Amino acid sequence: MLASNFNLWNTCLKIMRDRSYSLSIQGELDEDGCWPNDALWLAEKNGFVFKADNPIELLGLVGIYEHAQPDEDVPYWWHEDCPDIKSELMRKAFPD
Repeated sequence: MLASNFNLWNTCLKIMRDRSYSLSIQGELDEDGCWPNDALWLAEKNGFVFKADNPIELLGLVGIYEHAQPDEDVPYWWHEDCPDIKSELMRKAFPD
């Protein structure tokens, strides 16, 4: 089993770097000069910018981009016209 955990972060970052994404972090050091816990992780490629709270989420956003393969950064380029799968799964997991 594989589960979301910070020990996957470097693997996620390596995958994105191997796929030629430019990676960076935004945030402020805390009052003790330590790295921030609330940093924003960024990946950029072909004029598209992806922002997330951690590298696992960032890789997920990059995966959506690679799935959709948009030509330009227009509003809602990521939207899939499909059934409401989230609600379907919630009803299945928590029936009335």
